[in-house]
Amino acid sequence: MEAEIIDISPQSKKRQKSSQSLQRITIKGPEYSYSHLEMIFDPPFDSPAVVDAITWRTTLTNSLMQCLGVVGAAIRIDLLHIEGREAVLRLPTTDMVKFGAAVSGFVGTSEGRNIGFKTLGNSAFLMGLIGKAREEDIWDGFGN
Repeated sequence: MEAEIIDISPQSKKRQKSSQSLQRITIKGPEYSYSHLEMIFDPPFDSPAVVDAITWRTTLTNSLMQCLGVVGAAIRIDLLHIEGREAVLRLPTTDMVKFGAAVSGFVGTSEGRNIGFKTLGNSAFLMGLIGKAREEDIWDGFGN
């Protein structure tokens, strides 16, 4: 990860309450990127489907293997959070474009159903991804 550190000198002795100097850090090249995906089934389940970690891992590996071969299957993916049919993943920033191409064009089968992925968001920072996903929750019930 490449970062730039800048020392910020205090404005005056009156404003400075501690002897510590302030620093501003700018992250120029994050090591990891984050992706928020939804697993799509056709025909859909009658009840809300809960997809476990093994199914996520297997389906993601299949999509990477189908599009990119053995090299794609070797991309390191961490499942950070699974909720229903949605998951938040962490993967190396250098592999983000290849990953996006593999999951967006994937159609697989499991138990007689077609499986695909819908990308709900991508970000270099986890807070940017989660904040975007929860944006609508802020305004639910506002003005009622």
